[in-house]
Parts: sequence; structure tokens; C-alpha cells
Amino acid sequence: MVRRMLRALEPIGFYAFAGCILSCVAVDPFAEAEIRYKFLVEERRTGNLQARAFRVAVRDLAVLDNEGRRWMLGPEDGIWYRRENERWLQADPPRRLVCASCGHIGHRSLLRLHPSVKGQTVREIK
Repeated sequence: MVRRMLRALEPIGFYAFAGCILSCVAVDPFAEAEIRYKFLVEERRTGNLQARAFRVAVRDLAVLDNEGRRWMLGPEDGIWYRRENERWLQADPPRRLVCASCGHIGHRSLLRLHPSVKGQTVREIK
């Protein structure tokens, strides 16, 4: 049932709107997760999402960094936590940009040289 409720959120409303924002030349996966988290908080606040479904949805926003470390937003506080040595540590995530068309991972300066950019300005989404 929880999965069914989450699937219902994906193709409509927020995700359709956020798709326009997140389909830029490059996106920051941490910023994308933060945007989706804010939407889930609002859905929970208005009663459109049950507590269990909210926790599952927040867990599904996990991000892996370049070093393979898992990052998650805390469901109650929206703060980033990094998994390290079997513990969750509060930390600021590394910001990186990912090419939306090919998945190339790099920093802002590297993506400016990427062939898909072709003179466009690459901005980090915060």
C-alpha cells in the first residue's frame, strides 16, 4: 500500500513541476533530494501522506557520493547524515553536478568543458 501511494505522487503534481527544474544541463543530486524532501514534508503536513509512507519516501531519497558513501536526510529534521563505520553521522554533503543528459559526474568547472554544455552556464542548484 505504501509503495502504491508513493507511485501515485511521482507522475503528477510536484514531480511534473520539478522535472522542469531538474532537467537542466546539470543537477546536484543532494539538492534534488532536498527539493523532493520539502515536497514530502508539505504532503505529510497537509495529511496527504501517512507517516509510514513519508518515512519510506524519505529513505528512498538516499544519495551515494563519489566515494560510495550513503547519505540520507533525517525524516524528522531534514538534516543530512552520512553512513560511516556502521553509524549515521551528521555532515554537510559534498556538492557535485551531474549532467542530466549523459550522467557525467563532475564539479562545475569540469562540466563547463563537457560537450553537452556548448557555451551554456552551468549552475549548482541549492
